[in-house]
Formats: sequence, C-alpha cells, structure tokens
Amino acid sequence: MKKNTSGLLVESVAIFLSVLLAFAAEQWRSDYNDRKRANDIMSLVRTELSQNLQELERVSVTRAEALEFYIDAIGVYNETGGFPPDFTEPVSPRITSVAYKLATESGAVSMVDPSNLIMIGRAYEALDQVASNVEFLDDRNAQVRFQDGEQYISGFIYYTNRATNNEPIAISEIRSALNAL
Repeated sequence: MKKNTSGLLVESVAIFLSVLLAFAAEQWRSDYNDRKRANDIMSLVRTELSQNLQELERVSVTRAEALEFYIDAIGVYNETGGFPPDFTEPVSPRITSVAYKLATESGAVSMVDPSNLIMIGRAYEALDQVASNVEFLDDRNAQVRFQDGEQYISGFIYYTNRATNNEPIAISEIRSALNAL
C-alpha cells in the first residue's frame, strides 16, 4: 500500500509540474508576442516620424520667401485690386499621426522607456501644432476666399508666420525622438 501511495504521489507531482510548465510556456509566448507587437508598432512610429520629418523639411525651406511674397501681395492687391499674376497658396505639409494613435490605443507605448516616451510625445505634440495651423488655413480660406482679397492674403501671412515658428520646433522634436528610438 505504501508503494502504491508513493507512486501516486510521484505521478501527482509530475502532473502538477507539467501543468505549471505549460502555464509558464504560455505566459512566455504571450509576453513574447506582446513585445514583438509593441516593437512592430514602435517601428511604425519611427517610420511615421521619419516621413513627417522629411515632409516638414521639404515645405519649411521656402517659408521665409513665402512670407515676403504674401506681404508684397497685399501691397499689389491694394494698388491694383487684384492678386499678383504669380499668386499661389502656401504649401501645407502632409503629416500623419496614425502610428502614434495605434501605439497609444494598443498599449505598445507602455513598453517604451519613459524618457523616450516623453520625447515621442513631445514630437507628436509639436506635430499637432503644425496640423492645427493647416486646419486654421483650410477653415479660414473657406470663409474668406471670395469675400475680401486682402483678408484672404493676410490669412496666408498669418499661416506662414506660424509655420515659420512651429515647423522648426516640430523638426527639432522629431529629430530628438528619432535619436531616442
């Protein structure tokens, strides 16, 4: 009887350890998949930040010239009552924040070092300022385009002046975030 009890005890311990090992393996697999998904999403964030940086660098090189052009265009409009013949609207950057939203909604950002996360957040906050400037321009142009030419041009001056200020900040913050990642 004692022999049978000790055999049963050994079998029970073996089954218990097997179950524990299975739970540990499943937890490891789950953690591994979570880390891999977080790394994949953060890779998307890096790519998105790089593309936003390229776009901002592309449009920001002509901001000072554009500001002078729009200031001169008001003078032309006041003198002639019409827009200068070479009048064009300002170039707006096409920026995105889809990957960052995915990272925050999925919880992937919880796996990022907090100091790096702060840099990423600052970069996207600066991008929000750029985006709000673009939204301002779109909304304002829809309101005043055919009502008042001088007011229409002054909106471009305001937009370009804000872009001259907030785009370089966004560029700097994005570079810091990319260096941290």
